[in-house]
Amino acid sequence: MRARSAIGALLLITGAGMLGYFWPVEAREVVRKLSDPIVMGRVENYAEDIRFAAQESGLDPNLLAGIVYSESSGRLDVVSSAGAMGLTQLVPDAAHDASRRLGIEEPDRETLLSDARINLRLGAAHFAWTLDNEGGDVTRALIAYNAGRTKLRRWERAAGSYEAWYAKQVREGDSMVLAYARRVARYAEAFRRRGNIKLAEDVTP
Repeated sequence: MRARSAIGALLLITGAGMLGYFWPVEAREVVRKLSDPIVMGRVENYAEDIRFAAQESGLDPNLLAGIVYSESSGRLDVVSSAGAMGLTQLVPDAAHDASRRLGIEEPDRETLLSDARINLRLGAAHFAWTLDNEGGDVTRALIAYNAGRTKLRRWERAAGSYEAWYAKQVREGDSMVLAYARRVARYAEAFRRRGNIKLAEDVTP
């Protein structure tokens, strides 16, 4: 019975995806609504490691969960076309710098793709450093985390300031990095409402 239900759900998701050829916006919304609980549950499987990494770097664990959702959909072994690895999609240079800040051994590729706690600790440390260097502005830090601080600086120089660049992205309404930052914030709030990822002191006995 469970097998038939799982197969039915899979066929429904696949069928909705095929509809995207004809009705892309509507189909993407259907697929998103079907897949959200699955992906959120996958991320919450790492709740203990997310809490540990967030607490170590002074982050909101729900925000870190939102980053994991948006970066890797909770898949530990995923590698991007740019070579970013694991749950938090770290590139080697960022992993190296974060390991030095944490005072731990620099991980190799296999570790980043197989050790959830290490990947999360390094990703949290890298985002915390980015947040600090972006003046504590979460949206700005998420944009820098996703696009890279070098690219963000280039955009800022071309626009005259971060504020001018940001205002232009809002007006034009097609910025992928701004959409990424908003998606992370949206899922951070969704994880917060679900209540499955909390710091130890937030848990009610």
